Amino acid sequence: MIYLTLFWTFAKVGLFTIGGGYAMIPLIQQQLIERHGWVTPEQFTDFVGIAESTPGPFAINIATFAGIHVAEQHGLSPLLGSVCSTGGVVLPSLVIILLIAGAFHYAMRHWAVRAALEGAKPVVVGLIGSAAFTLLGHTLLPAGEPFHWAAAGFAVALFALTHWVRIGAVSLILLGGALGLVLRCFGVSL
Repeated sequence: MIYLTLFWTFAKVGLFTIGGGYAMIPLIQQQLIERHGWVTPEQFTDFVGIAESTPGPFAINIATFAGIHVAEQHGLSPLLGSVCSTGGVVLPSLVIILLIAGAFHYAMRHWAVRAALEGAKPVVVGLIGSAAFTLLGHTLLPAGEPFHWAAAGFAVALFALTHWVRIGAVSLILLGGALGLVLRCFGVSL
């Protein structure tokens, strides 16, 4: 039964999210933490970090990792859990893309399609902003812990490197991992 629940949960995420992986974060968070109680907010933040740090599309990575976690939590096969959650998040997009691929050029000529896509852009920005705000809160102020000043400084420094110095995402992820290891060796927790 948990396999079907995983599939259906991630199928809804895949079906009702416009804007890619980051726009999925609030919906995945709502499903995993609030609706099903499968993970804690701190675990969810770790999931996002792992999904972002590993090769491949973010949505597939987080669905796969969550499927493994939930299946293991229930004493079931992690492989089947990951297949169900990953299949669920991919299937809606795959079906929709296959249905519209042939008619895409014709559809984009229609004013209503263009207007709907223009209207969806601010929604995507809002969803990504919501995800960023949520992750920032879980990172800087974890439940029951004081404010993490080191993590705040690190986040500001990495934002500056991304925005003004234009260091790529892969370099920043590697830099973040290395700095996290160094800081941990000196007893500083991010």
